[in-house]
Amino acid sequence: MEKYIWLFPILFIFHDMEEIIGFGIWLQRNQKMLAKRYPFILKTYEDFSTEGFALAVFEELIVCIAFSALALYGNAEFFKLLWLGGFIACTLHFVIHIGQSILVRQYIPSLITSIICLPISIWIISECISISRYKIGEMVLFGLMGILVVFLNLKFAQSLIGKFTRKTGVNIHS
Repeated sequence: MEKYIWLFPILFIFHDMEEIIGFGIWLQRNQKMLAKRYPFILKTYEDFSTEGFALAVFEELIVCIAFSALALYGNAEFFKLLWLGGFIACTLHFVIHIGQSILVRQYIPSLITSIICLPISIWIISECISISRYKIGEMVLFGLMGILVVFLNLKFAQSLIGKFTRKTGVNIHS
């Protein structure tokens, strides 16, 4: 399992670079469609800047690296299971992005890297499960814990976008 641990932050940053580069532009170009069909998305990102988004991704990357370092250097199976849970949550994140693109019926920044990262992530998860001696119940519990931690951290990271954008005065909606 150890040989796969650093692939988590590598896949994460590879994927999130596509989002950082393109999401602001996409959001700006699709404001009318979003206002008509998905106003909650515009509400979620009303205080959006690419710089604020990059800060949020940086915070998430720090959490990802911390999970990976604890899994590799921590002396407890707990950390490996927590890493696996976080990685499962990240993999579900790829599935969600693919679903979002299908829902809006167009490319969204995150689609290409989600399509690339999803099969790799599924393979890594299956390899980790096959070489570990974890019980199904443990993996389900830690998978759910990972999803919860990632979801709560995502909410925190999204709040960073707004705080940073308001503080700097840089906003794509201006």
